[in-house]
Amino acid sequence: MNLVHPLPGKKINLEGTNYFIHGLVHGTPLVYISKDFKKTIENKFKEYDVICEDGFKAWIKNAKSFNEISHFNLGNISFFEMLKSFLVITYIKLVRKNKPLLIKQIQEMKTLEDFYFIREKLFEKYFLEPQGMNYYLSKLEKGSLKKPKGEFPLLIKRYIYEAKESLKYAKAKNLDELHIVVGCAHELPLEYFLRNPNLLKRFIV
Repeated sequence: MNLVHPLPGKKINLEGTNYFIHGLVHGTPLVYISKDFKKTIENKFKEYDVICEDGFKAWIKNAKSFNEISHFNLGNISFFEMLKSFLVITYIKLVRKNKPLLIKQIQEMKTLEDFYFIREKLFEKYFLEPQGMNYYLSKLEKGSLKKPKGEFPLLIKRYIYEAKESLKYAKAKNLDELHIVVGCAHELPLEYFLRNPNLLKRFIV
């Protein structure tokens, strides 16, 4: 397992700053995450500089939120409905692939050992990047990252925004180390963008 303190993730060094991207399993309309597990995560990150997806701010009190709801002008209700639709579709696909056991394991997740196991199973399903993002774009007839057609869908915009905000935050605070906490599915796209800063500079979101 690729272990990066304080939790598994990816490490990228850019201009003297170490960026650690940690993909976590978070709550959904179908899955409740226990308070004990959230507290464990908070304790793991309390000594670090952290920037995170909006939902993880409630878990990690010392973190800075990306404030994506505000940036993309998404009201709480519309954002919730968008997230709900996306996650329901994702979980339906898991069920159709005869993976109800994984859903049950996520629902029952209590310890870091539980999380490590679930994380490993989830990452077995993800495409490497940029294949994953390019596949998604092609299905929407939006070209590719290097040759986009029209406006990027919100999901890709979020990856770009999160990568840019991480760089901006680290620079503003002159950090030697920054931990980025996102959902598991965001980890590989963020790693790709941070490893390709020249490509990232092309996009405005």
